Order: sequence, then C-alpha cells, then structure tokens
Amino acid sequence: MNRIRTGLLTGAVVAGALTAMAPSAAMAAAKSTDGTCPKGDVCVWSGKNATGTRCNWTGDDPDWQGGDVRCRPYGFKVNSIWNNGYTSDPYNKVRFYKYANYGTQLYDPVSVTSAPVNAASVSIRSHKWSK
Repeated sequence: MNRIRTGLLTGAVVAGALTAMAPSAAMAAAKSTDGTCPKGDVCVWSGKNATGTRCNWTGDDPDWQGGDVRCRPYGFKVNSIWNNGYTSDPYNKVRFYKYANYGTQLYDPVSVTSAPVNAASVSIRSHKWSK
C-alpha cells in the first residue's frame, strides 16, 4: 500500500526541486522545511521559487481541501511545483486537477525535475501520479 505524506509549512522557504510519486493512502505530518522536497514526493508552494506554505505527498490526493489531508488551510494558490519522484517508477509524472476527485486536468503532467518550477497562481484541488 502506498502512503501519502503531507507536510504543511508556513514561512519563507528556499529553492526546492520537482518530484514524481506513486499512488497512495493517507498519512499526514506537519514539519518545518528548508525549501527542499523529500525524494519521492511532489511538493507545491504558495510562493514563487519554493517560498511560502508547502504541502507534499508521496501519493494521490483526490481532495486537497476536504479529505483527510488538507493542503490549503489558507486558500493559497500554487506558485511553485517540484516533482521529486523517481524516474525509474512507471508512475513518475503528476497530473494536477482544478476540482476535487480529479475533475478538469490542468496542463500536461509534470515530469520529474531537479528543481522547482514556477506556476502562475494556479488553483489546484487534487492530483494523481501517472505514467
């Protein structure tokens, strides 16, 4: 069974990197961050260049606001994304969705990268690892 790991952090964070991950069950943990994204996770930040509030997962999440794992307690929009997954995993891309339960996919799936990518203040409600 795969696990979802969510870290919710507030404050300034330094540059991070993108991650890819695999599907999931829920386990949440809050911790402080230095702007990094744990290997195998996908991370999002409220600010550009991996600053602000961070949330991260090792699996899928069908509802960032209403599920067991809550990513947007302050209603922030995503301005940085890091897929720090494993390129060797067949599910190494992350699809982001505008609505809960994977409704209305936004953009192309995000591949594994070595650093965070800036987003344009995007409202995201769910995500899923994919091939």
